Amino acid sequence: MLDLPLNTERLVLRELASDDVTEKYASWLNNPEINQYLESRFLEYQLGDIVGYIEKLDKDPSSLLFGIFIKENMDHIGNIKLNLGNLYHKRADIGIMIGDRDQWGNGYATEAITAVTQYGFEVLGLKKITAGCYESNIGSKNAFEKVGFQVEGFLRSQVETGNNREGVWQFGILPN
Repeated sequence: MLDLPLNTERLVLRELASDDVTEKYASWLNNPEINQYLESRFLEYQLGDIVGYIEKLDKDPSSLLFGIFIKENMDHIGNIKLNLGNLYHKRADIGIMIGDRDQWGNGYATEAITAVTQYGFEVLGLKKITAGCYESNIGSKNAFEKVGFQVEGFLRSQVETGNNREGVWQFGILPN
């Protein structure tokens, strides 16, 4: 059984606290290169907005927001969220953001998705976990597929991305 925080080979995933909100964190949410695949990209965030969001999620038993920290130096590089929206059906949805641009391509998303998926199945007793990502977000698509998520659908022309529209990949994984 996995206890919190979740420890992987290179990462510590722990519930995010308002103390974790920094200018660096806010800069991720306000950077068009980093937030291009986030639905939150349409707003500009101040530190107080982020603190309020974390405090709201902390009170919501259907959401778990983990900060992703590099074990070696406890540097906060992103977040991963498990939405437990439908516990009757024992399913949840994962969303992830590696906000530290310098850490993209290092396999941290795959490592974090693996840990949270394992936690969902082994500790929370989930029977299915889903995820989605924009068509052009190849890094996320690859990370989910490496963990074992299978493409369950593709929603054509689903989202507005500036002057274009693009589709959204839908993924699912079942316990082994």
